Amino acid sequence: MGDYMKQLSLRILEIDLSENIIEVIELPHKWVREYIGGRGLGTRLLWERTKQGANPLTPEAEMYILTGPLTGVIPGGAHICLTFKSPLTGNTIGFSVTGAQWGPELKYAGYDGIILKGKSPKPVYLMIKDDVVELRDAGHLWGTTTWQTQQLIKEELKDSQFKVLAIGPAGENLVSFASIGQEQFRAAARCGSGTVWGSKGLKAVAVRGTNPVSTFDLPGVIKARGELEKLMLSNRTNHPRGYELVRYGNSISLTAHNDEGRLVNKNYREGYFEGISEVGGLKYDLRYFAKSRSCSGCPLGCMKLGIVRDGIFAGNVVCPDFDSTANIGPGCNISDLGSMVYLSRWADEQGLDATSLGNITGFAMECYEKGILSLEDLDGIKLEWGNTTAILELWRKIVKREGIGDILAKGVKCASQAIGKGSEKLAMHCKGVEFPGFVPQGGHKKGLQYAISDRGPCHHYGSTIDEQNQRVWADSLTVCSWQRRLVDPQIYMDLLQTTMGWDIELSEWDITAERMLLLARAYNIREGIIPEKDDVLPERVHTEPLTTGKKAGSVYPLEKFKADRLRWYKERGCDETGVPKIEHLEEFGLDFTIPVIKKFTQ
Repeated sequence: MGDYMKQLSLRILEIDLSENIIEVIELPHKWVREYIGGRGLGTRLLWERTKQGANPLTPEAEMYILTGPLTGVIPGGAHICLTFKSPLTGNTIGFSVTGAQWGPELKYAGYDGIILKGKSPKPVYLMIKDDVVELRDAGHLWGTTTWQTQQLIKEELKDSQFKVLAIGPAGENLVSFASIGQEQFRAAARCGSGTVWGSKGLKAVAVRGTNPVSTFDLPGVIKARGELEKLMLSNRTNHPRGYELVRYGNSISLTAHNDEGRLVNKNYREGYFEGISEVGGLKYDLRYFAKSRSCSGCPLGCMKLGIVRDGIFAGNVVCPDFDSTANIGPGCNISDLGSMVYLSRWADEQGLDATSLGNITGFAMECYEKGILSLEDLDGIKLEWGNTTAILELWRKIVKREGIGDILAKGVKCASQAIGKGSEKLAMHCKGVEFPGFVPQGGHKKGLQYAISDRGPCHHYGSTIDEQNQRVWADSLTVCSWQRRLVDPQIYMDLLQTTMGWDIELSEWDITAERMLLLARAYNIREGIIPEKDDVLPERVHTEPLTTGKKAGSVYPLEKFKADRLRWYKERGCDETGVPKIEHLEEFGLDFTIPVIKKFTQ
């Protein structure tokens, strides 16, 4: 057993940006076996290596960019997870996941992840080509968009096969919800990942690999991989969700969730958008769709490239999905398809999380509607619902940190505190992270997961214990979260046995997931989160009924929310205040957290 464990030890690049020191390190086998990779392993590194109380935007704060054991091995095994302390909250774990081709390319270069620490004295980008790893000057790239940066680096390196992660002007200017983009329209968007890079002076990471991925049992991997691919091909037509993704992509979800009365509209005042027929996935497919794209090796092709064919944005290539359009479109009452999908593209180019951006724009629109923000406060911008021109003017100010844009660039929680005048009640967030595209009044399960999620409101956290376990596994294996709905977990266990040589059984699935999720909760508590006080929803969710659509009249009553939260606490082995019980931590091998957590137990 020891021989193959040594053979398959993870190779991690540790990059000290302050000192321009690059080293290859190995991680303890025990950590890899217990936390798998990606999100789980990133959480373990965050606990161990990032100092308690560290400011997320100082040199001592680190970021962990990790693949998983199946990255570059299976169809759709293309994701990476970036884990860091969130600049949006200041006291929680932040993580962001992105797919496409970058993760497999890093594995082909011979590395399983990257640790970023320190701060460069000047703008740089990291170049990785197999064994050649260098920090290069990025002064000439500073100020360029994510798309421009990717193209310029490929031209500079004279190799179009480089895969590039890059921040845009938003990250450079430390907008709190800046993202990291790749390959046009793919991004590690949530929690301020791009803000962390901007604070470190890191513009991009370009990687090119030419090596095979090492596996323990190659014939076994080929067999298990073939079974998975056969299943996924079958699910293109035999599974309802598989067919939706193949045919329309996930922007079709806008219409479905609107029909159910839980799609954001007008800053979460409503869960039904009357203009959905003009901006939904069916209209996009009819008017703009051009071709499908996939993450590495995936047969589904859920990314739907298109071209705007009418209006003032005609001619622009676009690629919308649910997360990039829900808050921007229905959330801001935009009923013009070309405008909505172009705004999504603009956010990607500038390096902005479209979810947070749409949320804070809806907040500002409601503040203007109610007289909390005046025309003078907005520097003359008539920020009316659905006004695309006004939205773009506001966004340019956010990216440049000018006037009202400087306030909004801090995120909706901090912005509402700065504006005051009762605007705090209009700020739709948990723990400082903006709500995504679902209205909790119309979907209580979504509201509960917003409150309990470790990184802040996230509809990808999971609405049941089983779904939460599935999703943390997907993010740790670094496979697509849609794929995990189409695949029996036993297939992943078989692949881990053949890829890593692990003696692993399906019985470990829930145990490992529980360990990873408990550690993230323990980390947040260590950094200052008080679950009973911070696992909460805005007042609007409990007191302002929806007035339109299928869920008209609905709220999420406060007492029901508290009962649902308490039930979840108990199911996850926490006490009534949301703090993990000591015996539960011991049961899952989290003894190293106990000295900290003991201070918070009843």
